[in-house]
Amino acid sequence: MTDIEATRGQPSRTDAEGKMPLDLVPKSLMAILGSTYCLLVLCVLLVIPILQLAIGASYRDQCTINSNIPVYLIVTGACGMATIILTLVLVAGFIFVIKRQSVAGTFVMGCITVFIMMFISLMSFFLFIWFIVGNVWIFGAKKNVQYDNPAASNYCHRTLYQFAFAILIISYVMCCISCCSRVVGSIVRKK
Repeated sequence: MTDIEATRGQPSRTDAEGKMPLDLVPKSLMAILGSTYCLLVLCVLLVIPILQLAIGASYRDQCTINSNIPVYLIVTGACGMATIILTLVLVAGFIFVIKRQSVAGTFVMGCITVFIMMFISLMSFFLFIWFIVGNVWIFGAKKNVQYDNPAASNYCHRTLYQFAFAILIISYVMCCISCCSRVVGSIVRKK
């Protein structure tokens, strides 16, 4: 910085030009999004919505107690797949930009990130409401469901119903684990 710039309080051009837009992203976020490990975990997690979609579609007409249970699985699976695929695009884009370190690539990735994050936020809001509706449908049928007589009005295919029920229970367990890990993390950070 020259003496004149220092007295005026203006940054030198080399300081402003030396900063890449990617440098503004927190390092911890870059470490996560820029890792191939994150890509691998997302690919493994993609199995769950694929199973939801497949089981819901396979047994679509085999749940007379509540025909919305397979619809719940189909919609949840499709939305889950879309969310994970968009997150995969986001992570792959971050890995590409990190390796290239180009201003144009960073700008394009920033635009894509904003679009994807808005879409994922809307999808998450929808899935939260859909989860509540699914709870009503699946837990509401729990006391009366039977798996043996397909002609009965309270019939639901065993695989379909038990998978939908297990998905809800797993969702609750994962939510509890997430909340507990955040509480423990905040306690550890305070010490």
